Amino acid sequence: MKTIELLKEMNNAEFLDKIYQFAYRRCSTSHEAEDLCSDIIVKILTAVQKQEGIDNFYAFVWTIAHRVYADFCEQRKKMSEQISLEGTELVIEEKKNEIDTLIEDMSTWQQLESIRKEIHFLSKAYRDVMVMFYLDEYKVKDIALQLRISETTVKQRLFSARTTIKKEVEVMNNRNLSLKPVEFAIIGTGNPVGNDPREQALRTFSQNLIYLCKDKARSVKELADELCVPMVYVEEELEIQCCGQNGTYGMLRKLENGKYITNILLVDYQEYDEANKIFEKHMPEVCKLLKEKLAEKKSKILNFPYLNPQTDMSLILWSLILPITWGFVGKVNQIVAKKHFADVAPVSRPYSCVAIAYPKNELEQRVMDFNGYFCDGIGAKKVVGYENVVVQNIYGPRMDRHFSVSHNISLDKLLLMTLKSIGGLAISDLTENEKEIAAKAIECGYLRKNGSILEPKMITIEDKNRQAFMDIASEITDDMGEVIEKIASELASYMKKHIPKHLMNEYAIYTELIASLRVDGQLVEHCIDEGLLLEPEQRLGAEGMLLTVEK
Repeated sequence: MKTIELLKEMNNAEFLDKIYQFAYRRCSTSHEAEDLCSDIIVKILTAVQKQEGIDNFYAFVWTIAHRVYADFCEQRKKMSEQISLEGTELVIEEKKNEIDTLIEDMSTWQQLESIRKEIHFLSKAYRDVMVMFYLDEYKVKDIALQLRISETTVKQRLFSARTTIKKEVEVMNNRNLSLKPVEFAIIGTGNPVGNDPREQALRTFSQNLIYLCKDKARSVKELADELCVPMVYVEEELEIQCCGQNGTYGMLRKLENGKYITNILLVDYQEYDEANKIFEKHMPEVCKLLKEKLAEKKSKILNFPYLNPQTDMSLILWSLILPITWGFVGKVNQIVAKKHFADVAPVSRPYSCVAIAYPKNELEQRVMDFNGYFCDGIGAKKVVGYENVVVQNIYGPRMDRHFSVSHNISLDKLLLMTLKSIGGLAISDLTENEKEIAAKAIECGYLRKNGSILEPKMITIEDKNRQAFMDIASEITDDMGEVIEKIASELASYMKKHIPKHLMNEYAIYTELIASLRVDGQLVEHCIDEGLLLEPEQRLGAEGMLLTVEK
């Protein structure tokens, strides 16, 4: 069997699972098993090059596997003896990567990389099975469903756990497992691609470890004792949480003294609630100023060059309410940074996240109480005669969203009909099928009838005027200096008391992702109470929609 044929055989997931299972039974951690598994494969590939042919492939493989394991044990023993020599300088010579000698062409290299990735996946898969079964107390069928593997595979991987670990688990089962009843709501800002640690912290066990390091740095032993969990599990999970997704930005950080502490802002629900109330108590004053500014700028707002006639100030404000909120919060953040944290350099990375810890089984209900609004936008080029089209819709407690960011405008008949109606579309010119589409577009708030003419109901402007429309929101918030100063001062004082010293450079993220999460919902409700915004008549309507087109 030639090298290329062997690579294809070894790239089989079931074969690699068996090799990894062999290694995992004999190692202390999944990371150590990954190393042993890689060594076995390298030795097999090296040996096969020296053979003209292999009669019994599996006998050949397992003979080498046992030899490599024997060498592995000997090397581990020598390493242990070296480390135990007090006062002896330990120098570890870097091992030559024998796999480099096997790379003969691009196809071989690609197959080798595929094997490496599969081994890394297996390492995580075995660790996940153990943690989910013993710590998160999932049933075998639930683990199989979540990991998308068979129940037999789950049982095989559980069986492969080292005897020592199984004994520790038996001891653990006889003690009170002290996992704290908390759940995380994790949110972020920026571009999360390749930099997002959230996926590594979804399980109860992961979140408990992180939560315990929230206010105090803790050692592996302290965490293991606190949770009544074997240290081997704690050590592996800590390494995962320190690395995160990209190897540098994780939920935890390791200090020079060997202890672990949170690497992101993690707050209890009570703290999150109190921080948001700083904004909330000033909301009547904010709404009063907003009412005054809208009255001053009414003529300018109504006379803006819309592509569809607009006389409804409430409908226009629905399209501006989030930009007004963002501008308002942004100015609070500027004052916080300039006047209260001038001596602290803010953190800068492509993506940052924070976590709010909720009592167990209350997360869903508390998130429903969040009362915030979101915005999705979609775009397309060369549609219905327009060079560029962008549609936005906001959604939240009082309205549903019309579409998500993956929506395709060119396939949406209702949006296409809306684009055709810009400038007016005679109903008499429509076919029966088009009339049915138009009726549905009217029903969901995209279109309205103006006599016998159809026109967009949502706010519609040219792309060249988009920035000028957004500037209306900026002009309104520019005149709220006094209340912004008040909020910034109170918020900065609160933050300095609650942000851990080692995370003080995350202060800008605190204001953006913790303290101001409910501002848009608060402002919307106060504007409805004051009559500035009219409550939508239905869950899907024109409120909060903005259509921009480029001819």
